[in-house]
Amino acid sequence: MLVKTKAVLLHHVRYSDNSLIAHFYTQEYGRLSVMVKGISSKRGGARFTYFQPLNIFNIELYHYENRELNNLKEMSLAFIPKMTPGDIHRTTVALFISEVLYNIIREEDPNRMLYDFIESSVIRLDGMTDGISNFHLWFLVAFMAYTGIGPSPTNLKEYYFDLLSGQFTVRQPMHPDFLEAPGSRILNGLLQMPAEEIASLRLSGEERTELLEKLLRYYNLHLSGIRQIRSLQVLKDIFR
Repeated sequence: MLVKTKAVLLHHVRYSDNSLIAHFYTQEYGRLSVMVKGISSKRGGARFTYFQPLNIFNIELYHYENRELNNLKEMSLAFIPKMTPGDIHRTTVALFISEVLYNIIREEDPNRMLYDFIESSVIRLDGMTDGISNFHLWFLVAFMAYTGIGPSPTNLKEYYFDLLSGQFTVRQPMHPDFLEAPGSRILNGLLQMPAEEIASLRLSGEERTELLEKLLRYYNLHLSGIRQIRSLQVLKDIFR
């Protein structure tokens, strides 16, 4: 069946000299794998340059209900980023987020709220002028709610965050999987922070790295099968 949908690119791999397999999260069909042919042609070569992490497309494809791989017919950029291309900070964040999404999103069923969250986050990353160094932290915290593991913020005055239970607690946990009080306060703030206020978050490189590692540990504890994030070290180096 020939269908049209908006789609965010999560990952792609070369399949042959003239084709690739692209993994999208789509507005209408959830996660899809799509065969893209003709990338070595003059027209296809230009199209291949569009395959950058988190680019947003309008795609037309032959969608098969009982097959893992669909075939692309036509595609065009639905959003043309202005600031991300050529900006190592934004491109590194985009690569990291796309890898996280590729690892975590498994379901093929559509989720319009999740798609809208991802798309709006991509557009916001491209347009923001301050707070880029903390955008990935905000995204990881906000994305928790869409995976079903999002903790609730706390009104406690002094607290730790227990990664195993997913709760803030006044007592220091008896195991190593927890956030110390400073990191717990940052997490609690992020849980209540709208995207427009990311620039107000002031963190040192050490605080940023520690929170990033704990957030990824939290995902690993509560979601199975998450592979190592290859872009993690690059992200740490860029924003240390």
